[in-house]
Amino acid sequence: MTKKNLIIVIVLLALIDLVAAGWYTSRSIEAGNGSQNFFDQRDSTEAIAMADTVTSASQADEFDKLQHNTYYFISNTPAVAGNNNSCYTSIKHVKVKWPKKVNGDEELTELNKELIKTAFNNSQSQLKDARYTYLNTPVFNKSVGDDYRTLVKAPTIYPTYGNVNQVLVYPYMTSQRLLVMEVDKVEYDGTSTDKSSIFVHYDRQNGRVLSRMNILQADATLENKLLKIINKKIDDLNRGRSEERRLQHALNVPAEICCGKKGITFLFKHGSISDSNIEIQVDYDKLEPFLTQEFKKLQANNEGFKIFDDDIKPEPINSRSYEVKKATPAPVKQEPVVKKKKRSYYNKYNNGYRNSYKHGYKRGYRKKGYYNQQGDSTVKPTQTTKRRYSGAKRRSGRYGYAGQRRSSHRRR
Repeated sequence: MTKKNLIIVIVLLALIDLVAAGWYTSRSIEAGNGSQNFFDQRDSTEAIAMADTVTSASQADEFDKLQHNTYYFISNTPAVAGNNNSCYTSIKHVKVKWPKKVNGDEELTELNKELIKTAFNNSQSQLKDARYTYLNTPVFNKSVGDDYRTLVKAPTIYPTYGNVNQVLVYPYMTSQRLLVMEVDKVEYDGTSTDKSSIFVHYDRQNGRVLSRMNILQADATLENKLLKIINKKIDDLNRGRSEERRLQHALNVPAEICCGKKGITFLFKHGSISDSNIEIQVDYDKLEPFLTQEFKKLQANNEGFKIFDDDIKPEPINSRSYEVKKATPAPVKQEPVVKKKKRSYYNKYNNGYRNSYKHGYKRGYRKKGYYNQQGDSTVKPTQTTKRRYSGAKRRSGRYGYAGQRRSSHRRR
């Protein structure tokens, strides 16, 4: 290209810029005379709604692998002297599935801060520091001061003396606009187990934590109306329950809530409307008068709901009796039973009377006579056998049974 042609091109571009500037000026003058601006064709409310509608492409959230950490503690001095089972013990469990990236954003400063505060109740900025601070602080049912030590293995948990604290952090639900993280706390104080759940809501698009006031309007009049709607839902649930399992009416709206796909779940702790933790869900169409404008716009353009099915549960608490079991005595060896031989009886005594001569001969001399089995000779048998004879008749005089003359007698 020659120098002359280059100058012509530059002049043409300058003319085009002047024409564009004139067109923009004319449009501005028209807007000043009462016509609408090109960028202000909608009011501010519609513009905000339009901005909420035109959302960026949602990216899948990423979470770290499930981590489980446990610390064991035991007091050095037993509560009952001489009974080592009465030493106070403390066990602390932490299970977390921490968010790593939300909608492509790795800078989760606000979310991390809220989760740490809710789960561990400290002001650390990093998960590892907050978790260590929590785990390294034992909780005993009775103050033991510094008189305790750590253990490598889990101690035996005894009622009254054992304490178990658990914290679980994991994702509950996600959608295009909302991430809901669940924080479960379980505490065994030696006599009973207390469970509670807290839900942290995070705006995935704007990168901010939503408090309860960002979801429900803070108005005392509206609060009373909302309470009536909750109690009406309780009445509906009681229709399918037996008399023993009926729920009581709520006295106030609970502080803990969980936003889902169809509505908001209100979490009642045990003792408020039942003897256990109860969740009451109310649909969004009934809650519309109580929702903030911010949350209404969020829900109006929300989709892609997903419930996480991770089976993350607290560790079982296996408490044992603290009473010392008595040693089981060794079984006594029994001598084999020797059966006594039946004693023979002579047929001469049919009613069970033994031959006095024979027994007297073996056991010692006895006088002739009848003896019963107890050795008593004063009792006579009721019946005796008849004497048998050979058939020979006895002769009088000197003759014996055979009729022969006895040689021992002399002749006269």
